Amino acid sequence: MQIVESFLSIQGEGKYAGSLAIFVRFAGCNFNCVGFGVKFKLNDEILVGCDTIRAVFTDKFKDKYEYFNQGELLKKIKHLKQNLNPIVVITGGEPLIHYKNTEFIGFIEALFDLNLQVHFESNGSIEIDFNKYPLYKNCIFALSVKLSNSGVVRDKRLNFGALNSFKNNAKDSFYKFVLNANELDISSKEIDEILHFAPNDVFCMPMGENEILLKRNAIKVAEFAISKGFNYSDRLHIRLWDNKEGV
Repeated sequence: MQIVESFLSIQGEGKYAGSLAIFVRFAGCNFNCVGFGVKFKLNDEILVGCDTIRAVFTDKFKDKYEYFNQGELLKKIKHLKQNLNPIVVITGGEPLIHYKNTEFIGFIEALFDLNLQVHFESNGSIEIDFNKYPLYKNCIFALSVKLSNSGVVRDKRLNFGALNSFKNNAKDSFYKFVLNANELDISSKEIDEILHFAPNDVFCMPMGENEILLKRNAIKVAEFAISKGFNYSDRLHIRLWDNKEGV
């Protein structure tokens, strides 16, 4: 399994913000959200996408990944956990591209054996067969469903069957929307459409890969959330550590 990074920190976003958490970032994604406009210079090449570019451009960063089998990755988690009781956040990229993988399944089952609570951060576009893979019923899914500001085409980013399946089968699930203060009218209509076809709890977050950009969006996004009756989630890791990685 290709791992971009793993570390102990706090969950910075969504319903469980502030929780002590071990993050395991898997390489690979089915999207490249160029609309977010985050730029990363690699040698003489400029890569454009989201704020997890290293997980998305697997061909560019494969030499920088750590490679683990199930047992090795579990050993890493135990080292990070020590005698603490964190949640474990499986993230990416898009971690659910691996959900049928035998090693991946074995790793998740091993986390349950340690009585750890498993959370997934997903874009919600991949539908899990919860009957065939019932272990995922015990997981919590933070669904960062992409809006048009991501640059991903609608039919690819919106899978209402998958979203309803998460709501109906998972231990818990909720939406996280990254919002640009200048596009709230458009985003509002898109969120309303998603909730019409696949209702769930909503957490609105300000767009910004660093503290300066986050501040530009935060107040208007919070006011938008209040006006719509949604929840607001700040992005604590950016507030605390700016754009530093591995925290």
